[in-house]
Amino acid sequence: MGSQARLYLLSRPMRNLVCMAALLLIVSACRSQSTLREQLQTAGIPVESFGKAQLDEVVDGAGASHGRFVSFVYLRTRGEELIGFPQVIRFDTGSGLLLTSEVRPTDQELCCGAPDGIDFVDDYLLLSFHYNPSASSVLVLDEKLKLVQTLYGFWIRRVAPNQVVMIENMVHFAPVHPERVRLVNLIDGKSLEIYPSKNDALRNQFDKDSQARMPSICTQRPELCDNDGFDEDCEFLGGDGNGKFAFECGRSASYQAKEGEESVTYASDDGIYLFEHKYNGWAYCERAVTADEAKMFQGFSYGKGEENRGYEIVKDRCIPNLAIVPDMSNDLSPFPAPTERK
Repeated sequence: MGSQARLYLLSRPMRNLVCMAALLLIVSACRSQSTLREQLQTAGIPVESFGKAQLDEVVDGAGASHGRFVSFVYLRTRGEELIGFPQVIRFDTGSGLLLTSEVRPTDQELCCGAPDGIDFVDDYLLLSFHYNPSASSVLVLDEKLKLVQTLYGFWIRRVAPNQVVMIENMVHFAPVHPERVRLVNLIDGKSLEIYPSKNDALRNQFDKDSQARMPSICTQRPELCDNDGFDEDCEFLGGDGNGKFAFECGRSASYQAKEGEESVTYASDDGIYLFEHKYNGWAYCERAVTADEAKMFQGFSYGKGEENRGYEIVKDRCIPNLAIVPDMSNDLSPFPAPTERK
């Protein structure tokens, strides 16, 4: 399965963009459900190359701009149901070229839900689709809008030329959500799970401490606790764009005093992680941070012009020199990892 593209030449100048603000390499997207005509006009994509019946269809779509390109992805709808394969449009505002493609995922059971956004990473276009609140599917397209890979994760961030990190998909209806972070090379599809690592001293210590501090109710009524894991929340802090980056992870263990009540946290900690690509591969280092400092980091990677502020604060905290050994002991996700492309 793949995608088939069609090319058009448009001489009409592009209309003003509405609701799409381009960021550096990664953009926020505007998503809505209305007719294709209305959404293309909002995005600033000329409609002359599309038939009336097609333009009158109600679709669920998302668009974004980057440089001189405007990209848009949509699925047709039938009531509340999404139908068909993702349709992708890319408009070159400089040349007037319009490229369209129908993308057919290789695994239709895991892709795709509603379009959730578009990211631009060097030579690739990444289309995100909402699978559930803890999972997304991402179609990676080349410059010709040909499908080259499917990723299963979210919060994708560029860390080096044609390389990204992402939080891997999780089981949504699970007692806890231990997060896993994966590095992916978009050129060859090779990937490495960089968090958690077996030799992560901070995380391993928290595991021991939380077990020791577990309240007695967890022994008396195990159904009110999760005795085998804890929640995590990792946030990308930025990087230099050439193979050095940082993120912060917070961990917490909790229980319910009574069934159906709000959870009570009995242990928590936070740490920052720096990664760097060296001659022999990727390495990392870690440092504990206070809860107040961790709170300060929240939102940096999604704030107004603050995408790299967290990284600038922590980039000299330690020197990455620890080997990454993926810890697969709690990998319960049913979603596949990226595979190397031939």
